[in-house]
Amino acid sequence: MENRKKKKHRKIKAERRRKNARLTKEELRAKRRREHRRIIFMERAAIAFLVFGVIGGGGFAVIWNLPTIKLSRELNAGDEYTEEEAYPEAIEAYENALEIDSTSVKAYRCMAGAYLDMADGANAKQILYQGWENTQDESLLQYYCTVILNEAVDEINAGSESLETVDKIISVLDQGILDEDALELLDTAYGRLTERCMENTAAVDFAAYEQMMGKLLELYQRNPREEIGAMAARYGYLEAGELLLPSEHVDAYLNILQQADAIVPLLERGSLIACLQKEKEIQGIFAGIFQEFDAGNFEAAKEFIVSDTYTGLRDAFIGRTMEYWTGETYIPVSREYVKLKQDGGGWTFSFPEFSENEATAGVITVWGVDMRDNGVLRTHISYEPPMQNGAYYPHVQYVISYMNSNLQKQNGFLYEMNYHFETRTWTEESMTTHMIGDWGGPYQWEKTY
Repeated sequence: MENRKKKKHRKIKAERRRKNARLTKEELRAKRRREHRRIIFMERAAIAFLVFGVIGGGGFAVIWNLPTIKLSRELNAGDEYTEEEAYPEAIEAYENALEIDSTSVKAYRCMAGAYLDMADGANAKQILYQGWENTQDESLLQYYCTVILNEAVDEINAGSESLETVDKIISVLDQGILDEDALELLDTAYGRLTERCMENTAAVDFAAYEQMMGKLLELYQRNPREEIGAMAARYGYLEAGELLLPSEHVDAYLNILQQADAIVPLLERGSLIACLQKEKEIQGIFAGIFQEFDAGNFEAAKEFIVSDTYTGLRDAFIGRTMEYWTGETYIPVSREYVKLKQDGGGWTFSFPEFSENEATAGVITVWGVDMRDNGVLRTHISYEPPMQNGAYYPHVQYVISYMNSNLQKQNGFLYEMNYHFETRTWTEESMTTHMIGDWGGPYQWEKTY
């Protein structure tokens, strides 16, 4: 008789397993919820029976609705849902728990754990930080920081580290928790980012870099520990053989370099600081003439190219004495970005020419050419305006020269200093030049060839 009962019981269980195997995941979850509610109902009935038996029916509602009892029920429900991997239901239960007691450390921790099991790090961090703000429980803050550092570790291990990764690590240092781990990760991230920077100099996001360095330097000002200062000084110098620095970020990068060098001086960084200061000086020299050329006022070049400042630049290139600014014979000046190059520990800069940046707003070219007429050195400058409607052709270059040339006067030919203005126009087939000699003078002449 007993054996028949056991066989019947096993048969019923097997039939249940077969039925469950045919249910979808959502149906199984709903079934578990129904079973969970049935269990709770049975528990409530048992408690009610006990309470009625001991103190009478009126005391049941009081005990059942005590905050501690309600909180315990929701936490237990959340734990059971978590075990079943029913994470949305678990989170709902923990939210109910927090509505009962907003200082429940367990509810915050368990809800964060459920979010992490769902690969939702953003909500996990949010609930942990909210929990710390509401409870000031250090374990929640440490859990929050651990989640952040784990994210950074995952990104570094996956080779996807970025300045955002560094931002995360700095945010942990800012909390003053897990400092040793954070500093170690910060060191590792710098090495990885430097490798990437050297592989692709154009990949540096200077806006993100400035934001990150602002946080790191500010952290050091508030907490001037030697270890944090060393990291700020290290990150305050992008180790690379070359850098493409957008012009709008020159001032900010120079400021970062100077602040970092004030913490820990570095010879190479000092060279880069001097290099960028020279670049700013050059941009200042050409700012006014750029505005004139952009407006089509080429007459302004007459005074500019005979100034001591311009002829000094020309002579420095001819004599190979130019400091920091590199170039051969025709040296471009443009405003979009500067090319920085490290050579033998020292830094130099140059600007892209038109062919390197066809989206340019215009390029001026300094002619570092030793061309003489009867022993008198010529001075030249040229300007290429931006492309029109995105088309390279026709491509135009304006050339202004001050030179000693043979002018035809009433009494014959005579060598005199005068200005020449050339308009060179390239098409896909050919190039045409329109020349004006003695430009603006009494013996002006024109020729096209």
